[in-house]
This record gives sequence, C-alpha cells and structure tokens, in this order.
Amino acid sequence: MAHVRDLIDIRSGDEFDQPVPFGLVYPMRNADGSAPPSQRGRTWEHLTASGRDLRPAR
Repeated sequence: MAHVRDLIDIRSGDEFDQPVPFGLVYPMRNADGSAPPSQRGRTWEHLTASGRDLRPAR
C-alpha cells in the first residue's frame, strides 16, 4: 500500500500532513480553515493518545 500523507481527523475535521512514512505528523489547518495554533510535528502515538482519529483525507 502506498504512503498517504494527507490525513484528516474524522472527529474534528482538522487536516494533517505526514510527509514521511512512519514520521512525524504535522497540523496543516483547522476544520474552519484557520491556521493551527502550533505547527510542530507530533508522533502518531501522541495524536491518537490525545483523542485524534486520523484517516486518509482522500
């Protein structure tokens, strides 16, 4: 399966980018189109532990 870098949190609608397979996940924009408060990359584990449910955006 090919790497999917465009992700969306199905709970909030926030969009994320994971440029490298198994690498950090970066917030791109909030569901309302605004910039996220922090653009710092996080691990997948950190985001899921924080309640994020990330899925491929397309």
